[in-house]
Amino acid sequence: MRVHLPYQKASLGWASRKRRRALEAPIVIFLIAFAFYLFGLPTSFVHNDEAHGAIVLIYDLPGTLAAVARDSHPPLYYLVLWGWLRLVPHPFALKFVSPFFALLALALTYRLVAEAAGHRAAAGAMLLMAFNPLFFALATLGRMYPMAIAAAALGFRQALRRRDGSWLLSAWVLTLTHFYGLLFLPAQRLLIPGWRPRLRELGRMALALLPIAGWSLWALGPSMAHTVRTLSRISVRPTPPEVLANLMGALGIGIGADGRLGMLGALAVAMGILASWRARRLWGAMALPVGLGLLLTLRFPFYAARYFAPILPLYAWALAAGGAARRRALWLLLLSLGLYGIGRTWAVYANAPIYAEAQRELYATLFETAHPTDRIAFHGYWNQAEMALFYPETRPRLLPLEAIRPADSSLPTRIWVVGVTFFQDLYRPVVEALAREGPFDVHAWYPMAEVFRFVPWEEPAPWRPTGVRFEQGIVLEAVAWLDPVTDPGGSIRVGLRWRAKRIPEGRYVVFLHLWDEQGRYRAGVDREPDPPTSEWQPGQLVTQTLALAAPPFLPAGRYRLMVGLYERLGSGWRRLRTAEGAEAWQIGEAEIRPRLASAPASGIPLPGGITVRPQGAWRTTLDGTPRLRVHLLWRTDRPLPDDTHRLWIRGPDGTMRPLDPPEGWFPGSRAAGEEAAEIWEWREPLPPGRYQVFWEREGLFPLLTFRIPPEGYQWNYDWIFLNRLPW
Repeated sequence: MRVHLPYQKASLGWASRKRRRALEAPIVIFLIAFAFYLFGLPTSFVHNDEAHGAIVLIYDLPGTLAAVARDSHPPLYYLVLWGWLRLVPHPFALKFVSPFFALLALALTYRLVAEAAGHRAAAGAMLLMAFNPLFFALATLGRMYPMAIAAAALGFRQALRRRDGSWLLSAWVLTLTHFYGLLFLPAQRLLIPGWRPRLRELGRMALALLPIAGWSLWALGPSMAHTVRTLSRISVRPTPPEVLANLMGALGIGIGADGRLGMLGALAVAMGILASWRARRLWGAMALPVGLGLLLTLRFPFYAARYFAPILPLYAWALAAGGAARRRALWLLLLSLGLYGIGRTWAVYANAPIYAEAQRELYATLFETAHPTDRIAFHGYWNQAEMALFYPETRPRLLPLEAIRPADSSLPTRIWVVGVTFFQDLYRPVVEALAREGPFDVHAWYPMAEVFRFVPWEEPAPWRPTGVRFEQGIVLEAVAWLDPVTDPGGSIRVGLRWRAKRIPEGRYVVFLHLWDEQGRYRAGVDREPDPPTSEWQPGQLVTQTLALAAPPFLPAGRYRLMVGLYERLGSGWRRLRTAEGAEAWQIGEAEIRPRLASAPASGIPLPGGITVRPQGAWRTTLDGTPRLRVHLLWRTDRPLPDDTHRLWIRGPDGTMRPLDPPEGWFPGSRAAGEEAAEIWEWREPLPPGRYQVFWEREGLFPLLTFRIPPEGYQWNYDWIFLNRLPW
């Protein structure tokens, strides 16, 4: 019979209370970090890479794996995303995966340090890591790095506990989450104290690398070639010392570490290393993957601080248990810089929508103007994913650029091509091949994107002889007109056969215009023939195909189709006249059908029965003059006079500026039920900042918001690879 003595009961109670007190600090840190990460989670994409995860909403599971393989990423994070977004099919749910794994990484780091150095050091390590600015940035970024950090913390813990089976599973999770995770496996094994048979260790390492090796045999070869070909075009070429400085600056002050602030962050990290030199075994383990990463930069010049993220559990452990924690001034400096760095990260997030808003404007324009039968091909599959994320109804019509094979067959339908301007030499060959198959009726530039829409050209076309004579001995011998009737947003395809009686003295551009019944210009397209007119030989027959996009906002009706030529340079747009003295010749009339019933009709209701569907704001240059243009569509349920309203823009300083319609632009009908299209513009440069457009009619009503980026702004990868902010 066992007898429980009173002092034994008291001892057990004291131990239980001690354990509870030991857990109070990590629980409080965990809850504060949880609230902090949710509060800091951006509501929109702030980084182009975040859209990569959206591919799981486009493809089925095999298609997702194929897309991941094409972009040099292991599959595990995307498999988790695929399953999670099937349970919670909402775009914002994509971001919640990162905070979840960040919190898991904090809990695993606490257990790791508690077992090795005690609960007090573990709480300190958890605090330092929770409010490390680099860790915060990754915890609020929709990418796989928090998952890799959690897997690394688990692997360090299982290695120290000599649980080789569990360590093997963590190694598989780490390497199948991020390729660079394999650099951390030797560091985990080096932390195990005591001697181990080398052959057995080599065997364990081989088993750890087996899944990623199998994936690489299938995926890494072609995808690595694609990644190197793509990323090698980035002008940023960080050297190993710059990469190390980037890492130390990011550890000290986060992704907002720019210039001297980055140097300050790196200095604070260096002071922490010196103060915690007693943890040199941990610093040695961290030096191994960092050194291997620095060597990789010699071959692959796109290594960033975030790739070193799995060292964060060891970094926090070394600072908390290696002596730095007892130096209160340094402890306060590290935490203060961390909180300031988190604030800098929020500043990065606040400015990043310069890019995100431009992308969203592009997707909105594609959604608004693309015909329901058009296909849309993206050079960047992340852009394809974003388009599908924000406009799910377009998913069946989206395809990667690799799916276009113009040489195999003629184009079955209109195809939009959206290229990332940073990589023009990768998508331009496809554009040139498509141009040989048919004309394009849309060519536009957006921040970071170049957009074309190609239309198929049918042969044999119904050519009709004309014999229209222009100046310079240029004769329009025949025309082919494929689309006498089209839908709003459709195409009007025209073929032109030119012949020169003599060599023209200059280079001329052919224009194809759509005029309304009053002779007012409503739409047009300009193209220089190939070869240019200055290279035409007498008697040479030159065939040119043109396609004009029928604007989706034009009211239904019949429009005159006009063709002519103007001098390319230095003439003030002087047009060549026909033998009869006209500046353009009418091919015929085109009919535009009424807007499709399925076309989007949502908008902003205003007093007086007006509904406005704002189209956006664009910066452009016409005749050498910079202009900001605002495009609007609106309709009314009652007839209105022409002078019904004005548009204003409010700048970042609160100043209101009136807008004016451009010369030669005539608004559409103001009849009840018909849509009116309007262009308003400001003809002077506007300073950088956020602007708001207002409709003025019996009051001011906000319509849309846009941002003008600072001069010289460009997406140059400096803030990823060198922590140099682009503003």
